[in-house]
Amino acid sequence: MTRHLISIQAQAATVTASTLAELLRQTGTKIMQLTEGLDINHRTAQRRIKEPETLTIKELLALAALLRVPEQQLIDLIRDEYQNRPAEPSEDASEEPSQSAAAKKKPSKKASKS
Repeated sequence: MTRHLISIQAQAATVTASTLAELLRQTGTKIMQLTEGLDINHRTAQRRIKEPETLTIKELLALAALLRVPEQQLIDLIRDEYQNRPAEPSEDASEEPSQSAAAKKKPSKKASKS
Protein backbone atom coordinates (compact mmCIF):
# COMPACT_ATOMS: atom_id res chain seq x y z
CA MET A 1 0.00 0.00 0.00
CA THR A 2 1.29 3.46 -0.85
CA ARG A 3 2.35 5.66 2.04
CA HIS A 4 1.54 9.35 1.54
CA LEU A 5 3.42 12.22 3.08
CA ILE A 6 0.73 14.60 4.28
CA SER A 7 1.75 18.20 4.95
CA ILE A 8 -0.17 19.66 7.85
CA GLN A 9 -0.51 23.36 7.17
CA ALA A 10 -0.02 25.98 9.89
CA GLN A 11 1.89 23.45 12.00
CA ALA A 12 4.86 22.86 9.72
CA ALA A 13 4.55 19.14 10.40
CA THR A 14 4.43 16.10 8.17
CA VAL A 15 2.90 12.72 8.95
CA THR A 16 2.91 9.51 6.96
CA ALA A 17 -0.35 7.62 6.55
CA SER A 18 -1.85 4.92 4.34
CA THR A 19 -5.45 5.29 5.47
CA LEU A 20 -7.78 8.01 6.64
CA ALA A 21 -8.06 6.27 10.02
CA GLU A 22 -4.28 6.35 10.37
CA LEU A 23 -4.18 10.04 9.41
CA LEU A 24 -6.84 10.86 12.00
CA ARG A 25 -4.90 8.94 14.68
CA GLN A 26 -1.63 10.67 13.84
CA THR A 27 -3.20 14.12 13.87
CA GLY A 28 -4.97 13.39 17.16
CA THR A 29 -8.38 14.03 15.63
CA LYS A 30 -11.17 12.55 17.75
CA ILE A 31 -14.45 11.28 16.35
CA MET A 32 -16.34 14.09 18.14
CA GLN A 33 -14.22 16.66 16.30
CA LEU A 34 -14.98 14.85 13.06
CA THR A 35 -18.75 14.83 13.67
CA GLU A 36 -18.77 18.52 14.52
CA GLY A 37 -16.36 19.60 11.77
CA LEU A 38 -18.18 17.67 9.04
CA ASP A 39 -21.67 18.20 10.51
CA ILE A 40 -22.45 14.48 10.52
CA ASN A 41 -23.65 12.07 13.19
CA HIS A 42 -21.47 9.57 15.05
CA ARG A 43 -22.51 6.53 12.97
CA THR A 44 -21.85 8.39 9.71
CA ALA A 45 -18.43 9.46 11.00
CA GLN A 46 -17.57 5.84 11.77
CA ARG A 47 -18.62 4.83 8.25
CA ARG A 48 -16.59 7.65 6.68
CA ILE A 49 -13.50 6.48 8.57
CA LYS A 50 -14.06 2.86 7.53
CA GLU A 51 -15.06 3.73 3.94
CA PRO A 52 -13.64 7.19 3.16
CA GLU A 53 -14.68 6.90 -0.48
CA THR A 54 -18.22 7.60 0.77
CA LEU A 55 -17.27 11.14 1.81
CA THR A 56 -19.25 13.79 -0.03
CA ILE A 57 -17.35 16.63 -1.67
CA LYS A 58 -18.64 18.99 1.02
CA GLU A 59 -17.38 16.62 3.74
CA LEU A 60 -14.04 16.14 1.99
CA LEU A 61 -13.45 19.89 1.81
CA ALA A 62 -14.47 20.31 5.46
CA LEU A 63 -12.17 17.44 6.48
CA ALA A 64 -9.22 18.99 4.64
CA ALA A 65 -9.89 22.27 6.44
CA LEU A 66 -10.33 20.52 9.81
CA LEU A 67 -7.06 18.60 9.45
CA ARG A 68 -5.32 21.56 7.79
CA VAL A 69 -4.09 19.40 4.93
CA PRO A 70 -4.12 20.14 1.20
CA GLU A 71 -7.29 18.83 -0.44
CA GLN A 72 -5.38 17.03 -3.20
CA GLN A 73 -3.22 15.10 -0.71
CA LEU A 74 -6.36 13.99 1.11
CA ILE A 75 -8.01 12.94 -2.17
CA ASP A 76 -4.88 10.98 -3.17
CA LEU A 77 -4.80 9.21 0.20
CA ILE A 78 -8.48 8.23 0.00
CA ARG A 79 -8.19 7.13 -3.64
CA ASP A 80 -5.23 4.88 -2.90
CA GLU A 81 -6.87 3.45 0.22
CA TYR A 82 -9.94 2.58 -1.85
CA GLN A 83 -7.97 1.10 -4.74
CA ASN A 84 -5.80 -1.02 -2.44
CA ARG A 85 -8.65 -2.39 -0.34
CA PRO A 86 -9.15 -6.13 -0.88
CA ALA A 87 -12.33 -6.98 -2.75
CA GLU A 88 -15.18 -8.20 -0.60
CA PRO A 89 -16.62 -11.57 -1.59
CA SER A 90 -20.02 -11.28 -3.21
CA GLU A 91 -23.06 -13.06 -1.82
CA ASP A 92 -23.24 -15.29 -4.91
CA ALA A 93 -19.71 -16.55 -4.35
CA SER A 94 -20.52 -17.66 -0.81
CA GLU A 95 -23.44 -19.87 -1.90
CA GLU A 96 -22.89 -23.52 -2.59
CA PRO A 97 -23.15 -24.14 -6.33
CA SER A 98 -25.37 -27.18 -5.82
CA GLN A 99 -28.11 -25.07 -4.26
CA SER A 100 -30.44 -23.48 -6.73
CA ALA A 101 -33.03 -20.84 -5.98
CA ALA A 102 -35.78 -23.45 -6.33
CA ALA A 103 -34.08 -25.77 -3.85
CA LYS A 104 -33.94 -22.99 -1.27
CA LYS A 105 -37.69 -22.39 -1.32
CA LYS A 106 -39.66 -23.96 1.46
CA PRO A 107 -42.14 -26.54 0.29
CA SER A 108 -45.66 -25.18 0.32
CA LYS A 109 -47.98 -26.61 2.89
CA LYS A 110 -51.06 -28.09 1.31
CA ALA A 111 -53.89 -29.68 3.20
CA SER A 112 -53.85 -33.37 2.48
CA LYS A 113 -57.13 -35.08 1.63
CA SER A 114 -57.78 -38.39 3.29
